[in-house]
Amino acid sequence: MRRTGGVFSHWVRCLLTPLWLASTIALTSPTLSARPYAGFSGLAASADSAATAGTNPAGATRFDRSAQKIELNIIQSESTWDGRLSSGDREVTSEDSTTLVVPSGYLVKPLNDDLAFSFTVLGFGYSDDFGNWPGRYFIESYEAVSISAFPSLAYELTDQLSVAASLSLTYASFTQERVIANLLDPGFADGSSELETDGFDVGFSLSSLYEYSDRTRFGLVYMSELDPTQDGEAKFRGLGPNTEQVLEQAGFIGADVEVKSTTPQALLLGLYHEFTNDHAITFDLIWSDFSEFELSEYYFDGEQFTANTAEWQDLWAASASYGWPVNDRWQMSVGGFVSSDMVEDEDRIFTLRLDSIWSVGIAAEWQWTAEKAVEFNFSYMTLGDAPIVSPMIPGLGSVSGEYSERDIFMLRIGLKWNSL
Repeated sequence: MRRTGGVFSHWVRCLLTPLWLASTIALTSPTLSARPYAGFSGLAASADSAATAGTNPAGATRFDRSAQKIELNIIQSESTWDGRLSSGDREVTSEDSTTLVVPSGYLVKPLNDDLAFSFTVLGFGYSDDFGNWPGRYFIESYEAVSISAFPSLAYELTDQLSVAASLSLTYASFTQERVIANLLDPGFADGSSELETDGFDVGFSLSSLYEYSDRTRFGLVYMSELDPTQDGEAKFRGLGPNTEQVLEQAGFIGADVEVKSTTPQALLLGLYHEFTNDHAITFDLIWSDFSEFELSEYYFDGEQFTANTAEWQDLWAASASYGWPVNDRWQMSVGGFVSSDMVEDEDRIFTLRLDSIWSVGIAAEWQWTAEKAVEFNFSYMTLGDAPIVSPMIPGLGSVSGEYSERDIFMLRIGLKWNSL
């Protein structure tokens, strides 16, 4: 693993240094607008910046002028997986360190007194390179990238209730590499296979925002199921002649590959409440029909490809935050997030070793001018140890193990205009 000494303290310095410098030059006091929401909080009901275009588009009707937000997400992942082989109980360790930089943008534009348009562009990617570990016959490395656009129209039904409809336009690509054992060709070193696929899919979302009072709002968002199909091909390298012949007779070599998956429908319910001292709380509850999730994977067990589908469970998650003004230009927020287990230990698969999640975060916002604000948001997230036992690998036995370290650090830096 590529480790950097004092990663946590370095990220804290990256967050706090610009805050301290900015506070020393704050000479005027424009009116505070919007709020920062720590971590994964303030999603469904905050509706006070252009970010509502990506969380609850129904909130766009609250704006009487165009609003924008651009954001840069820097994600650092550190993990250590400790495992063992059933043949001889030999212990193995896999370490990984990954840095991702993900941009995003949000726009809200009122069309008239009752109708508003919003648009969001989000990019996301994740990857792992496990190196020379026993599970390399299941997976050696993978990389997934997706780019999504969400155009939305919102309509104000009454002074208190607004609704919105959105399209979800998503392009995704996936690359996966694994090792192939040339068991039919004694004396040959291992070969390899690489799967490359990409595809485009369209879904939809429906949302609503109810303003109980000037200080209390409720939000509800429904996201549809997605069933993307990705097309591509499998490439093979370093195969022995007998192994290659078997794969060719089975129709794998030179064949087009079609990978189907299902991203489940989900519901998001949220509350925003502001107290008379300008402090505020948020609460969000998320349900995802994760039992309908499908991940198509392939692996070479020495002779053939097989499909392995886990028995996923519905996902429940909750987030909350507490925010307060520090002075005329600064606001702060603290928050947390927790989710249920997404799969039982006995059903977990190597390609997607999911477990429960919890996270804590801190955020700050500096009012740069009357129209512009700068947001800094730092979160720590950890996933469970995700214990797993693999199917038998010819010549090696099964692989079992769990994570002893699985930490993610996220720094979000955003600039927003014309927040409420």
